[in-house]
This record gives sequence, C-alpha cells and structure tokens, in this order.
Amino acid sequence: MLLKMSKSLIDSDGFQIITTKKSLKSKSTKVPPKETNFQKQETKIDIEKSYRRVHTCVEELSTSEYLKKIDKAVSNILKDRNIVEIVCFGLGHIGECNISKYQLALLLCLKNKYKPNKVCVHDPIFYKDECEILKKFKLDVIKENTEGSYIISEQGVTLVYLPHCPKQLTNNFFWSNWVENLENCILLCNSFTSIIENQLSRVVKETVPLIHKIYPFTQEVLLDNNFIYKDIFNDISVHYFPKDKLECVPADFWNKPDKPKYENAEEFITSLMIEKLTI
Repeated sequence: MLLKMSKSLIDSDGFQIITTKKSLKSKSTKVPPKETNFQKQETKIDIEKSYRRVHTCVEELSTSEYLKKIDKAVSNILKDRNIVEIVCFGLGHIGECNISKYQLALLLCLKNKYKPNKVCVHDPIFYKDECEILKKFKLDVIKENTEGSYIISEQGVTLVYLPHCPKQLTNNFFWSNWVENLENCILLCNSFTSIIENQLSRVVKETVPLIHKIYPFTQEVLLDNNFIYKDIFNDISVHYFPKDKLECVPADFWNKPDKPKYENAEEFITSLMIEKLTI
C-alpha cells in the first residue's frame, strides 16, 4: 500500500522510510530506493523483551471485539471445514514496531483459535533476532522471498493473512493459486473493494490483473475497525471465494498468465532485492 510521503530518508537497513502523520508510535513502511544495490543490515533486538511485549499484545487482542468479529466471519465461512494452515506475509519489524507486534499478536490469536497443522511467516526485512522471536512462538519462518507466491494446501482450508501488504504481493499469491482450489482459501488482507473503487479500473487491470479478475467472484466481509488502536487493522477485510461463484467463471478463466512483472512499484520488495533471510 502506498502511503502519502511526508518525510523520506534512507535508514541503516538500506531502505527508504516513508512515514505518515498519523500512526501508533509509527509503523514506517520501508521500501527500497529506486536505484538500489544494497545489502540488508542486521539490527540487534532484545529478544526476551520483545517476546514478552508480544504476549501482552496477545492478551489485549484475545478479549477484543475485533477478534470476535474476525472469528465470527471466518467460522461462518468454514462451516464444517477446518483450517489446516495459516500463511502470513508482511508483518514488518516485530522487534521494533508496535503495529507489527499487534499484527503478530493477531496471527498468534488465530493460531490459538484454529489450531492449524502449521503457521508459516515471511517478510524479507526480518532481522535474524526477529526470526528467533517468531521461532519462540513456534512459527515456521520461510527463508526464501517468493514475493507472495505460495501454493495452498489441498487438504483443507488455508487462511492467508497479509496485514497491509502491497497489492502486488496479493496479486502474486493469486498467480500461484490460479485454480479452482481457491474455494479452500480465506484471505485476511486489505479490502479488495477499496482497491477496486479507489483507482481507475484500467489502472487496477494493468497493475494487479488477477485481483481485478477474481474480484467479481469474491465475497468480502467488511470488518468494523473497532480495536483500541485504529491504525493497526484499518482497511482489513475477510475475503473468500464461494464454490457457487467460482462455478460461474468463463471457460478460459483459469488459463494461467505469465508471472506478473511490476514497474514503479516502490512498496514491493522483490527477490532480486533480498533473496532470503539469514536464520
């Protein structure tokens, strides 16, 4: 998601920092500068302190009305099915940023609620110490930057959690799962309706064509942003793909296009920029 730029500089990680005027102790969106040939620098994190802080965030979220709304929406979609895996991209710096800590806390609440067989996480900017924090929470850290390409399970429902991730990453996720099996997928991510309605149709079709294509066959559950801190889960919705809608797609709908390429997508960190995490 592109943010209105009020301040710009290059930090010690080699990332451009874009900040907004309103935030909860600033979750800065870090994006690579246009002309870049950098190596990501490591920052030491107090692992135990961060681990305890995330636990506190989990306690706050676990009794919140916001979590209850998500659970109600997801449970209504699941019916008699089970979530077998949760996949999460884009948490950000969980050791430094309060917003990222709460977004991780939501992931842990979902893990505790649905008890999937595995929970996988990835962000190309994770520090080594942040990977250690995630492993302490018994999460599987994906090393390779697949740019959102992840093939979901055929054994049950996959819950895909993309907290404020670039729309290009969501588009890549669809590219890797461009099959009828999408009926076994639930996405918790930025509202598709906002993406479609806030940009020209031509622009959406050109920049994220698979989001544009799947949107008419998507059911979206809007979530009331009623958590105490308003800039953590703003514009997040639950999306799913009902079987009866997918049965109405055109005959050539599932013809898989070439892997998407993006130009001038400053917020999207590609595998060429950072190949894999050091764990």
